[in-house]
Amino acid sequence: MKKNPLIFFCILLFFIVSVHAQRETANWFFGVNAGLNFNSGAPVNLDTGQINTLEGCSTISDADGALLFYTDGVTVWNRMHQMMPNGTDLAGSLSSTQSCIIIPNPGNANLFYIFTTDVVDSYNGSNTGASNGFNYSVVDMAQSSGMGNVTTKNVNLLTNTSEKVSGTLSSDGNYWVVTHRNNQFFSFKVTAAGVNAIPVVSNTSNAVPDYRNIRGNMKISPNGQKLAIAHTLFEPDLAGLLYLYDFDSTTGFVSNGQFMADEIMFYGVEFSSNSTRLYASGKAFGINSLTNMQLQQYDVTAADVPNTKFVVYDYPSAQVTPSLAGSLQLGLDKRIYHALPSSKLSTINAPNLLGAACGFDYQSVDLGTNFTRFGLPASVQSFYESIATIENFCLGDETTFTISSENTITGINWNFGNPASGTANTSTAISTSHTFTNAGSFTVTAQVSFSNIPDQLFTEIVVIQETPNIAPLFTIEQCDVDENDTDGLSVFNLQEAITIIEEDNGNDNIDVAFFESMNDAQMNENGITNDFYANTVNNQILYARVFSYIDCFAITQVRLSVSEGSNLGVYSTIDVCEVGDTNISISQIETIIGDDFPSATISIHSTRDEALLLENQLTNFSFIDATTTDELFFRVSYGSNCGFIGSILLNIVAQPTLEDQQAFLCSDVGSAVELSFDESFSSYAWSTNETTPSIMVTEVGTYAVVVTNSAGCEKEINYVVTAEPPLTIDRIDVHDFQDVNTVQILLTSDSNPENISYSVNGGNSFSESNEFVNLFPGVYDIVVRRGECSAATETILVGGFPKFFTPNGDNVNDTWQLLQKEYYPNATIELYDRYGKNLNYIKADSEWDGTYKGISLPSGDYWYKLTLESGRVVTGNVTLKR
Repeated sequence: MKKNPLIFFCILLFFIVSVHAQRETANWFFGVNAGLNFNSGAPVNLDTGQINTLEGCSTISDADGALLFYTDGVTVWNRMHQMMPNGTDLAGSLSSTQSCIIIPNPGNANLFYIFTTDVVDSYNGSNTGASNGFNYSVVDMAQSSGMGNVTTKNVNLLTNTSEKVSGTLSSDGNYWVVTHRNNQFFSFKVTAAGVNAIPVVSNTSNAVPDYRNIRGNMKISPNGQKLAIAHTLFEPDLAGLLYLYDFDSTTGFVSNGQFMADEIMFYGVEFSSNSTRLYASGKAFGINSLTNMQLQQYDVTAADVPNTKFVVYDYPSAQVTPSLAGSLQLGLDKRIYHALPSSKLSTINAPNLLGAACGFDYQSVDLGTNFTRFGLPASVQSFYESIATIENFCLGDETTFTISSENTITGINWNFGNPASGTANTSTAISTSHTFTNAGSFTVTAQVSFSNIPDQLFTEIVVIQETPNIAPLFTIEQCDVDENDTDGLSVFNLQEAITIIEEDNGNDNIDVAFFESMNDAQMNENGITNDFYANTVNNQILYARVFSYIDCFAITQVRLSVSEGSNLGVYSTIDVCEVGDTNISISQIETIIGDDFPSATISIHSTRDEALLLENQLTNFSFIDATTTDELFFRVSYGSNCGFIGSILLNIVAQPTLEDQQAFLCSDVGSAVELSFDESFSSYAWSTNETTPSIMVTEVGTYAVVVTNSAGCEKEINYVVTAEPPLTIDRIDVHDFQDVNTVQILLTSDSNPENISYSVNGGNSFSESNEFVNLFPGVYDIVVRRGECSAATETILVGGFPKFFTPNGDNVNDTWQLLQKEYYPNATIELYDRYGKNLNYIKADSEWDGTYKGISLPSGDYWYKLTLESGRVVTGNVTLKR
């Protein structure tokens, strides 16, 4: 939906298609796999193209609009988008401005000629270098079961030429193909006999001798009477030239060159379908070299054409790529298309109209995933000629067809493509009219007889539109939130009015323009151009002109009503969840406020004005800095009407910080494992439909739980339950007979270390550490388990001696002996005094009373040597106290 009255006016010719040869230009393939189909009267995106060209290309269809083939001047593709046999290595270039043009044989519907131009770079620094020059190749569509073959390739016509070529009908029903070099035009005649290799040469006084300046477009007007040429100059400096010539479609002669302009670096040229307007594209040069670009219009019918220049559109630098200014090309719908590297084309919607009425529309045609570059398909320019001015496209109106031609018309047979109209479906009047019976697209044909040129068939596609059926009055209500909230004044977003009008119409295929008076609405003058409108009095009436085509309109009233008492101010302070560390949950705010306004729609905004105008509505995907945002604004809407505006203060609460959890299910039959959290939350929602803080599960799998804190902040956590991994003790390192005995329990490498605990007392207590220190000599039952699962077990012995003994006859520590000696039956002990004298040799299961040969030894330290059955030797000392 658009709300630009100028653009609406310029749609006038959008629905009109006329060509001598009917629908030969119905398909385009260009750029990077880009394609358009015009058979419906408007361009439809095509994704099947194989072409990838920087600039020039050409496409041809049959008279019914079915694709035949297309080319970039190097490769030819058939209608199935396959390379045509012998269709490679043509002598053009994908980087030549107009690398090729397809010309039909006027006497054989199966034969076509592809004329090609080479690129400037091929001249290799010389005006007479090794360029391919100007050539043609022949396509026979009768070959390959109607898919076509290139039967003749690269017939040279000129050794040197430029990157320019254009084609038109001759006055005798044949074709002229024209190219240019330096100060000469070369016109080649194409007849039923083929291509006449001897050109008509036109010498002019306007020379461009440097081969480096041969870029730029050239076009013949659709009526075959004018020729425009753009010289894109790179040497010695960046510059441009634009000339307009007369063209004689009888002789092929070019004459009467007229200098038009040189203030920009011209590149693209094109005429309107009725040949009365010339358009040119060019870039600025000099200080702002290649930064800005213009589309210009000239009135070809004026006595002083250069002084009629009108700037259709001045591209700002942000819309311009630093290269060429892009080609212009008429389409079957009579719009002129402008190509620049992009996924969209810009259009001049009504190029027959002067000045701003021509209606430039920036990037109005979307190419989807494909791209245009600098070129568009070249065709015979006469295919786009229109000799009928068609007016009145509303259902029920009389549509008029007014003929204007430079040639003498002796008769016309009209067929309006509307058989439901009975005998009124045909007419033989030169200028005529017809009332169509229903809305829709109609193919109107006019078989025109001339006294001075061959008969021609023109086809016009006329789209008849219904006048919208709209209610007479709509009301939109707005809140009053300014300093005086009782004055009935506010600012309205007129897009809201458009929405309710579209809903009343039943679809959005309409356009709406707003006016302050009924007269302005009827005359389509003084339209309101801003979506945001400040009323001057409460319940002010605006007038909406509603239409799908500019002349098929209905006018309805829109009442602007302002509600008093709708400013809620600071409404509340709420807890809101932080999302992703820096964002917040907008949906949570909408829910909280919505609870207070159950039948309304809640929208959240960053500012009060945005809430008022329903602009930039925030969502969970909007970036909101939680570290700096402490207030947001909300709008309460009832339908499209504003009920209240207010603000909320935010208390931002962090989300739960839990990570995903893991648990192991024991292998024992009937085992279960508890899934729980250390932290407490206000609610739990398990994937098992349980809502308790912990659950027991008996199967492996992933269990999801959504935990919610007191502020309503949620987080989903996965609890992954797997079968108990294998658990095997590799070895137990016992460091005994030490002052401080230690034990270290080591598992095999394939034992998962997650959630392992260790015990040395038979499972009475467990430690997460696998090392135990300061163990008293004795027998220890080792238990290793994972969680609460069954454990791996082993028994170990920690050996040792008492550190001292007191042989004083009190029956306490009277003897010294190996602890747990029953586990060392074959061990032996040797005793020594401080001087190394052997005092005793005893079995490990016996005791020493502190005597040597029956004599009590004095207090002091004595040394021992323990030899175990395994061969291990342990040495140490013991203190004897008396």
